Formats: sequence, C-alpha cells, structure tokens
Amino acid sequence: MTKWIYLLFFLNFSFCFGQQFEFGVINDNDGFVNVRSSKEIKNNITDKLDNGFIVSYFGAEGNWILIEYKKNGKELNGYVYKDRIKGLTEFTKIPRIKTLENHTVFVNQKVKVDIVEQKFEKTKHTYKYYKENPNQLYKIDGKDIFGTDGRIPNKEYNSIKIEIDTLKLSIPKKAIENLYEPNSEYTLINYDEKLETLYIQSLNGDSAGGYALLWVIEKGKYKMRIETTPF
Repeated sequence: MTKWIYLLFFLNFSFCFGQQFEFGVINDNDGFVNVRSSKEIKNNITDKLDNGFIVSYFGAEGNWILIEYKKNGKELNGYVYKDRIKGLTEFTKIPRIKTLENHTVFVNQKVKVDIVEQKFEKTKHTYKYYKENPNQLYKIDGKDIFGTDGRIPNKEYNSIKIEIDTLKLSIPKKAIENLYEPNSEYTLINYDEKLETLYIQSLNGDSAGGYALLWVIEKGKYKMRIETTPF
C-alpha cells in the first residue's frame, strides 16, 4: 500500500469516527431501552438493554438509530430511539499532549493515559494459515487477528498505563493481545466523571484489516474490551 492510499484510508476512518460511526452507552430515563426489529413502535421488541450497556452505530435515520452490540456471545442489532443513546465523545475529553515514536500521552487535571506501541517481532509468535490459501494468515498465537488482512503485522500494543487521581492501573496484557497496527492519531479518550468510567477508543488497522476498538475502565478497574469491524 502506498503512503497516499494509506493516508486516504485513515482520513476516511477519521470521518467515520467523527461524523457517522460511534460507540455509545444506553442512557434512558426508564433505566433501560427496548430494541426493535424495525423503525416503528409495534409488537416488534427483540431485546432490552439496561443503562450503561455499550453499543455501536452509524448516523441516525430520522428518530431512530440502528445499533449493533454483543450480548451473551452473539452479535446482535436492532433499532432504538436516537435520544436513548449518549455518544462516548460527549463525555469529558482527555486531550493528547505528547506524541513520540511509539509513545503517546493523554492528560487532563484528573486523568493520564500513557499508550506505548512496539514493533511486531515475527520470530516470537506462532501462525496458522488457511489450507486453501497458504499465504493468508488467520490466527496468531491461536487467536483471531485484528488489524491485518491476512498479513504479518508491523506493530502491536506494548502497554497502556492509566492514572485517575492517585489511582494507578494498567490495561491487562490479555486485553491488548491480537490487536495489531494501532494508530494513536485516531485514538480518543473520554471520561464520565459522574459514573467514574474511562473510555479509550481507537480506529486501527491496515485498510481491509481495519477495526474499531474500545476499552472500558470503571471505578478504577478494567471492565471490558470491545472490537468491531464496521467499515
């Protein structure tokens, strides 16, 4: 991939992040929202999601938004009213203050996040290829791959360290595995001060291997990782 094609790809990613694709949380006065199979109110409820449940979505369709989410190991979707969701970027932004080679720092008065990337060391991993296409990689170290379209990655996450007031913690190693081609330029960090929840989201990957990623830290403890390929 040429440098210009790579740039155009991430500009498109950035447009999707800022203008269309979003991660958000359910935020309803009733404490939950009904998910429906179509953009209308009738006997079409397929699920119920409690406040705080994380979903992803593109732009609204009138008063409705088509959401996608993972629940009980299944990937699901459906429609909800658009005002029942709060986008993660609506919470307090933690600005990027320093970017060095493979090292990015985000800081405000309350929160500091230090993200370190590293070169992918090919000899330190094991690989599985498709039998019908021996040049097409589909697992590294026995895990699914995010970030490349069947090729050996160039880089990966090394560590993510977090400070919230006097509390210090790190994203667990297991939660940064199999996430390749990270891109700090398209990383956003937001903090919900009311619920003491930190959201770290990024758009990573090499073109066809692109993916959206979210880590959630709640009340000083790592809670979950969500990854999706919405493009």
